[in-house]
Amino acid sequence: MDVRLKKSILTSYLIGAPIGIFVVFATIFVPSFFFGEGLMTIVIIGTYGISTIGLVIAFLISLWLGGKLAYKNIKSGKSLLLTSFKYSTVVNLIIWTTFCLIVGLTVTEEKFLMMIPPIFAFVLCTVLTTFSIGLLISYLIRRINNKPN
Repeated sequence: MDVRLKKSILTSYLIGAPIGIFVVFATIFVPSFFFGEGLMTIVIIGTYGISTIGLVIAFLISLWLGGKLAYKNIKSGKSLLLTSFKYSTVVNLIIWTTFCLIVGLTVTEEKFLMMIPPIFAFVLCTVLTTFSIGLLISYLIRRINNKPN
């Protein structure tokens, strides 16, 4: 494997993993801080607990794929914003598809209603990460690729 590809994937992990895992835990536990009770956290974990575990595992895999995709896009001369959009779309598509598949397999009633929040989250996360974390990761991968050997 090319050294620059390895550095690109490592960059994806070093920036994406801590931020993404922090957001997952914040989504679960912040409501209890705002409302002063753990009922909302219990509801979130009870409803989406198994799916969230699948999301985190898929997230770690998708960071590798996203880093590889960003490396190839930057290497082929694609723009930074397009690279960021592709990176964010791939990462979010993998994690939210995994989340929805697990919901579909584990929920017995009201599957459609249970799919609405993750679909909304996919769109929102893709847009937000395209202009923030994805852009930062793409920028750093471009810097890695522009350095002379």
